Amino acid sequence: MPRIILWLYISVSATNIVAQVIPSEELDRYTKPILMPLLLFYVYKKSIDNTTAKVLLLSVAILFSWFGDVVLMYQSNDMYFISGIGLFLVAQITYTVVLRKATYQKPKVSALKVLPFLAYGAILFYILLPAGDFTVPIIIYGIVILIMMVSAFLRKNLTSGNSFKLAFIGSVLFVLSDSILAINAFKTPIPYSGLFIMSTYCAAQYFLAEGILAHAD
Repeated sequence: MPRIILWLYISVSATNIVAQVIPSEELDRYTKPILMPLLLFYVYKKSIDNTTAKVLLLSVAILFSWFGDVVLMYQSNDMYFISGIGLFLVAQITYTVVLRKATYQKPKVSALKVLPFLAYGAILFYILLPAGDFTVPIIIYGIVILIMMVSAFLRKNLTSGNSFKLAFIGSVLFVLSDSILAINAFKTPIPYSGLFIMSTYCAAQYFLAEGILAHAD
């Protein structure tokens, strides 16, 4: 059963990506709202006999991602966009918490380990800022999602190799997706931005979920 749901998720993701390329706003509106519910159902089915705090937190992160998807789809003014950012902010915080919990011991943080991520964040902020009324939300969200990616990286050797690899790939793809979205929205239009944003986003959510589930409690 989980495999069937996963293939449904992949199929709907692929259909939504096609909608970005065509482009087709109608196809996008039909497919995007069911992406996260399908992933949430996959997580439920895969962990049905092992519902732990890790699974519940993962479910919350996916649920708030879904809320963010829906709000951003129907944005009619800046407040909708800010609300969408806020909902994804909750999702990123929850992912950070569950990534830190899905380890065998507390990660050790060092300046050398986080330096590449700080450099990426500095470059991204340099490109994006200032952004008028969105400057503060961008800074807050950017810091939080970078912390999420760092948390995924610091799990190295503190979980199984498969769990680390999948979750870290997911975190990188999430940051990449949001980076493209932000540059396209606030600085300069990117050709086929929808293709790149949705392909990395759909993959990111799957890899994060699979990586977190792969950690043995």
